[in-house]
Amino acid sequence: LLRYLKSYIYNSVAELRIYKTFREDFPSRHFIRFGDNRHLSLYIGRDDDARYSFDFRGKYKPVRISSSDVIFVEQYKDGDMLTLRFSLENNDLLEYFCTFCQDLLDSVKVTSDDETAYHTLRSRYYSWRQLFRPDNARLTEAEIMGLIGELLFLKDYMIPERGIDVALESWMGPEKTHKDFSDQQDWFEVKTISFGKESVRISSIEQLDSDIDGKLVVYELEKMSPSFEGIRLNQLVNSIIALLVNAHQRETFMAKLQLFGFDFSNENDNLVFAMKNQYMYRVDNENFPRLHRAVLPEAITRAQYEILLTEIEPFKLN
Repeated sequence: LLRYLKSYIYNSVAELRIYKTFREDFPSRHFIRFGDNRHLSLYIGRDDDARYSFDFRGKYKPVRISSSDVIFVEQYKDGDMLTLRFSLENNDLLEYFCTFCQDLLDSVKVTSDDETAYHTLRSRYYSWRQLFRPDNARLTEAEIMGLIGELLFLKDYMIPERGIDVALESWMGPEKTHKDFSDQQDWFEVKTISFGKESVRISSIEQLDSDIDGKLVVYELEKMSPSFEGIRLNQLVNSIIALLVNAHQRETFMAKLQLFGFDFSNENDNLVFAMKNQYMYRVDNENFPRLHRAVLPEAITRAQYEILLTEIEPFKLN
């Protein structure tokens, strides 16, 4: 846990440093060298159109890289040196562009040759590209609340308890399996409800049906005004990325977010929530009220039902 906390602090401070540097209001076409790798020429600054930009300059064999709706990619030659530049098209996403820049820096921090660095940076960009597509179909409010619940559980419980790799591997919610989290030790179904709601909806028979005991996790969120300093989806995603210690973990996390249809849309930040309560219940095979596939008539293929929270108080865990 201490290792992950150190990683989170390091990445948060590093991203803040990039953000502060970008906000120093230096002019167009002005770049400063950035990062701790002295073997590579890495810069941040503003391009000809005053867009926030990240530059890699070196000697390598370039290949075609296509831009996204949010990040403009440019490659050009100046003498015997080549430049790969990523420029932000939407300044409202600067905070998340800083996270992207820090990930680029981290991905080549032990790289000493230009060719390897170029292909690594290109690969990292394509991993991030799907998260910088605010033209995707918008997540509904219910989908955002559900994703927030799963991310809170991932960040606050699974990563500290099981470690990053196991936590990410066990997160099955984006893959539309029956349980949101499952590993060799346990399974968890995560539900997010509006504050004051008295029940949770179980959307399939299989969600709580199992031969082994599991856990039902419930988050109660209250919707607040956009000015409230509460839980925002984009910031929550950013805070988890800061916990991840290597490129493989970030790749895995971002791939799962893409399955949800998540991107760093500005509209996500218009929905702000306050955490009111969080509960965990033991789902045992003997007494917990739930539907079992084995005892249902074969003619019933699908079912949804709701469970009153007051009726499962005896199963609540500390």
